[in-house]
Amino acid sequence: MSVSAYLSGALILISGIALSGCYSSGQADYAQQAKRTSLGDLANKRSSETVASVEMSQTQRSAKLANIYQQLLTLEPDPEIRTHVEYRLAQINTESFETQSYTDLDDESQPDSQVLAQLTQNDAALQKLVNEYQQLLQRYPKRPENEHIQYQLAKALDLQGKLDASLAEVESLLRHYPQTMYLAELNFRRGEIYYNLQNYSAAITAYQQVLTANDNQKYQLNSLYMLGWSEFKLNRLANADKAFLQVFEALVAGQQSNRDVANLTSDNFAFEKLGSRAQNLAIDTQRVLSISLSQQLQSQSLVSLVNANQSLPNINLYQHVLFANLAQFLLDKKLDHDAELTYQAYIDLASDNIWAARYSLDLLDLYQRQGKFAAMHQLKNDYVNQYGLSSTFWVNASTAQQAELLPQLLSFSDEHSRRLYADAQTQQGAQRISAFAQAASALKTYLQLAKLPQASTLLTKDILNDEYLFADANFEAKQYQQALASYYAIAYDTTATSAALRKIQQQSAYATTVTIREIISQHDQSQQGQNQQKQSGQSNTDDYNKLISQRNQLDKDFINQYPSDERALQLASNAAQYSFDAKNYTDLKYFTDFVLQAHDIHTINNAVSSVQTATPLSDSARKQVQFVSQLYANSLYQQEQYAQAEEGYILALQYTDKSTGSWSEMRNLLASSIYFQAQAVKQTQPELAVSQLLRVAQAVPESKYAVNAELDAANLLLEQQRWQEAVDVLKPFQQRNPDHQFSAAIPAKLAQSYEALAQWDLAAEQLLIIVAKEDSGALKREALYTAAEYYLKAGDNSNALSTFRTYAKTYPQPFDVAQEVRFKMSEFYRQNGEANKQYYWFRQILSFDRKQLQQDANAIQARQIELASIAAFSLGQAEQRSFAAIKLDAPLQKSLKRKQEAMKKAIGYYQQVLDFQLAKFVPHATYNLAEMYRQLATDMMSSQRPGDLDELALEEYEILLEELAYPFEEKAIEIHISNTQRAWDDIYDQWIEKSFERLAQMSPALYQKQELTHEVIDAIH
Repeated sequence: MSVSAYLSGALILISGIALSGCYSSGQADYAQQAKRTSLGDLANKRSSETVASVEMSQTQRSAKLANIYQQLLTLEPDPEIRTHVEYRLAQINTESFETQSYTDLDDESQPDSQVLAQLTQNDAALQKLVNEYQQLLQRYPKRPENEHIQYQLAKALDLQGKLDASLAEVESLLRHYPQTMYLAELNFRRGEIYYNLQNYSAAITAYQQVLTANDNQKYQLNSLYMLGWSEFKLNRLANADKAFLQVFEALVAGQQSNRDVANLTSDNFAFEKLGSRAQNLAIDTQRVLSISLSQQLQSQSLVSLVNANQSLPNINLYQHVLFANLAQFLLDKKLDHDAELTYQAYIDLASDNIWAARYSLDLLDLYQRQGKFAAMHQLKNDYVNQYGLSSTFWVNASTAQQAELLPQLLSFSDEHSRRLYADAQTQQGAQRISAFAQAASALKTYLQLAKLPQASTLLTKDILNDEYLFADANFEAKQYQQALASYYAIAYDTTATSAALRKIQQQSAYATTVTIREIISQHDQSQQGQNQQKQSGQSNTDDYNKLISQRNQLDKDFINQYPSDERALQLASNAAQYSFDAKNYTDLKYFTDFVLQAHDIHTINNAVSSVQTATPLSDSARKQVQFVSQLYANSLYQQEQYAQAEEGYILALQYTDKSTGSWSEMRNLLASSIYFQAQAVKQTQPELAVSQLLRVAQAVPESKYAVNAELDAANLLLEQQRWQEAVDVLKPFQQRNPDHQFSAAIPAKLAQSYEALAQWDLAAEQLLIIVAKEDSGALKREALYTAAEYYLKAGDNSNALSTFRTYAKTYPQPFDVAQEVRFKMSEFYRQNGEANKQYYWFRQILSFDRKQLQQDANAIQARQIELASIAAFSLGQAEQRSFAAIKLDAPLQKSLKRKQEAMKKAIGYYQQVLDFQLAKFVPHATYNLAEMYRQLATDMMSSQRPGDLDELALEEYEILLEELAYPFEEKAIEIHISNTQRAWDDIYDQWIEKSFERLAQMSPALYQKQELTHEVIDAIH
């Protein structure tokens, strides 16, 4: 594409606004028009032509042309054209620099100050070129010209003395054009050179490129080794460690063809069993790895290293060797504590490995030699946990290994369990539970070991007491099933004869009743979790019923066997609670009678007919009576026997302390019983229901049911359309309880009443209360709109307009209502002569019309289209007036840009009018569009010229103006023609007539062309 073509396209596109048309026979007319002078024609003129006015050198002319091209860029041309312009501009600047940079510097007659100034200017020009090259490469990284640009950049950087930067560009060129087949070898050699030069970072990069290259087998192992050393030299020890692991992996993998090496396991692996060359490299790598780890966190770093690299194929084969080497290295350095940590780290890492068991004994010897008895105890405990019967190690161990470890396990586990039990007794809260769980686990471990056939010869004591400790520890640890089984085996063993055992039996019998309740509690919690996950089923119900039956039986067994035990009475009270929760009213009656009879109180009949007088009791006895009697009253309530429940609560309240929560709870239930009695006659006897509802507040005024009852009474009055009476109930309630949740519904009820009474202003006030309190939704929206209408009915126009404004800014939906409200607001400001506010609401109409079109175009009906057309046309006219007022002064690009922006806004609005397609707006909008393009062409040709150009430059500038103006004049003709074509569709008005008149002035020949269609382009190319 020629420069003339580029400029022609660019100057058309930079306007930011253009019209494209489709035409058929009209093409011939355009082709017949006289060809205009172009920039290409100007470029072909001979350079020897004389210049009449201003004389300019070639350098000055290049600078001026460069400035013109730079102005084109500020007008945002088409991206492809912009790219060519920028590259051409860089070329012009380069040629200019090469032409003038060092002119006359060899002239010895020049003073030093002039030479220095020239050099400074040259440096600045060179830096500018560097910046241009770098910006082009960044913006257009894939252009074919970039190879030359990058070469120029490297050359310029070299001229500046920036050798590192120049080298980087050269290497970048090599990366973009890789042709060598020796990539692995070259990078390995580069790595060696950088390493010898102590440029370890560069060496790392080179070695990594070796590892990623093809055919790198010859250099892979040494590259891994040297990569690790390079990282080590940079003190990037973690990276070095990973590289050294890769060395081990490569060594093992390279020896897989050796059968002896291939058959090695972690039990017998050693690097010494590899080949001699591999041995030497492995030994040196282990040494430097241990040094690296010792400079970090030692064993912690090794554990992290091993864990992070478990995906390596062979790491489990040799990882124990790494720990042994590190421990020995630390011992040699007299760092005994760090060596201990290393052994322990491996034990923690691979506790099920035979080496972990052996390292445990080695570690125990180290502790013993140093007198670390606390550490010895902990290690013994860990030994039992890691290698006892429940451990993975024991399950997988051979018979010989089990026999080897059993003596230590018995000794350690017995000592461990006794210590844990004693310690658990001193703990509190959650720590106590956890401590007893550990003790129970340790006792279980010891008992399991002690019951092994091969352990019988090793025992020196009876394990009966350990069995009882085991049951107790399980209970304290909330492991109730195991505790229950142990307690029950002791409690009901008929062979026991000693007094000590019988005492234990009584304690165990009571423990079974406590334990079964804990089991039921656990089951309840588990079932709640399953219900939340919808996983409960018949099996859970059956299990629960079995537990309840077992609990009842154990309770009754204890009560029957030990009736004088004071715990039997408490046990019955607890059982009553469980029976109530299970809705087992028969058992509830049984346990309630037991407690009441124990305190000489007559039992409660199923149908309460009278209220008993409270019997004086001790504080503890009163609480027990209150508890079971309240449960029984609650059971009557649950069975919907509300009248009897009312009397039952009155009885229970006689034994209830007024300061307790139970008092308030039962008072509320008493109110509820009365309330539900009223509800029963609500439909059949509404007047009686109102009376009963008001009785709730009289009997229990503090109850929440009193509030419900009062509102229910008001609702009954509303249902009977007794409006003023309902207001008389609701209004005082609203005043007494302004923050009550039920008060939120009162404004709606009052509004309904005021509407029925035709009190519109009062109804509007209540609706605004709803608006203020209601969350976003249809109710709030409708209430706001209705309030505005009611204000209109009441004659309060000020509040009506304010309310409509709030509605318009709050509710964009329903769309039709929202648009009408916005139009009302625009009309209001039109009548007041406030144009800016009127335009604001016009823009709101268009904005919401676009949103609705994207969401649901079917919701836009004819009326909404008309409103949007009015808004768009009015805004287009306003922007067109701003466009016409802007004058085009020099420099052109500044004023032209402002004029383009105004034109773009106007076109945007007129285009919306055309899109709406309403016949009464389209011809006028089309005419206005054409006139703007005609006006822009006229204004550009009459714009102010720069005064500092010679004849050649001024001629090029004139061509630029013509290139800019011509498309807009042509576009104006096209749009006018498209407007006149409407006459063929029986559409004719004054604006179509005006288009005919304008065409007669601009281009009569075009008048006979076939219909043209057009599309407004409102985006900058």
